[in-house]
Amino acid sequence: MCEQLDVYKDCISKQLEEIDMLSSIYCSPGEMHIFDPGVITDFNEFLQSPSNENIPKYLKAHMDFNIVLQCSCDAMGKSQSKLEVRVELPHLYPLLENAIVIVHTPLLSKNKELFLKKELENFIETMDTSETYIYQVLSWIQDHIDELIQMNANEIEDTTKTTAVVGNKNDLVDFERLWIYSHHIKSKTKRQEIVKQSRNLDLSGFSRPGKPGIICVEGLKDHTQTFWQIIKGMRWQKITICKVESMRNHREKLDLLRRFEGFKEQLFCEDVENENAVMNMGLFIKYLEAHKSDYMKKELFGIK
Repeated sequence: MCEQLDVYKDCISKQLEEIDMLSSIYCSPGEMHIFDPGVITDFNEFLQSPSNENIPKYLKAHMDFNIVLQCSCDAMGKSQSKLEVRVELPHLYPLLENAIVIVHTPLLSKNKELFLKKELENFIETMDTSETYIYQVLSWIQDHIDELIQMNANEIEDTTKTTAVVGNKNDLVDFERLWIYSHHIKSKTKRQEIVKQSRNLDLSGFSRPGKPGIICVEGLKDHTQTFWQIIKGMRWQKITICKVESMRNHREKLDLLRRFEGFKEQLFCEDVENENAVMNMGLFIKYLEAHKSDYMKKELFGIK
């Protein structure tokens, strides 16, 4: 346990040093925003605490922040456009966990956005994890974003298969519904990415943040599998597919297989303003029944 405490303290100490450095670099108004400044206080108190029993007490939240970068031009040649980089640092970053870095900008198409995400993940994998590396990542983004914005869509290798599938309406296509179970979904960054990717990939379903975390997505199989690859790569304590439902139908009848309209977050609790509220199992079961999925109460929780 002593070794575990030392690893946590080493990581948290490095994170605080990195935040201090980034704050001095991105110091103009609106350039850097820490979503919960109280995390810094918690981290400092944790470092001063001698007992590993205080790990859960002080490490309730992750370091989560935005940095706004300037890029030289957009696709229309206009100068000085901005992009927002959302960063979340797991508690064991940088030694044992990778940072979660997501770029938000209207300047990129869906294909380019997913291409950037993949390239960014590849770049992060090359980092020396004995030290923090967010500044290097931000510099890499700034060095490459203008080129990516200007690139022709045909120049980008479509590894994500997110482009619209063109074909005859009578073609048979594979439809898939994934039921995903996670130990918890509390990270704002992950929650935003789940909703964003489901909508980008034209998937319907829902996600239930909190503990446990539950996600259901349905749509073209290529798209559900792309969603799963993106989401599972975000570093989880535990995440697994607990049920896969596959079927085939004519393209024009694909939407008839959907049980959900659009994709939404669902808390399943009486107090919808309290994101930390305990899930009301009765509300959840009613929701499943309303969407012809009541059998999932047994798959997820063993309830008959």
